[in-house]
Amino acid sequence: MIETNLITRWEDGLPHHKKSEALYKRITENDMKYGNDFLDLSSGGDGDNGEHLMYLLDIIFEEDAE
Repeated sequence: MIETNLITRWEDGLPHHKKSEALYKRITENDMKYGNDFLDLSSGGDGDNGEHLMYLLDIIFEEDAE
């Protein structure tokens, strides 16, 4: 069963899917390079936009694997 509650995923410390981390890295690099950090996708703390994005991506990749 896929955990779809993002808060639960964060509280449980579920690791991010490798594809989520790779895609997040590319998005943030391009946002800094071309968008002047417009999306503000920081990660590593409570409620960061980047963490939220990666947990959403995790769900997508986990659904695709089923």
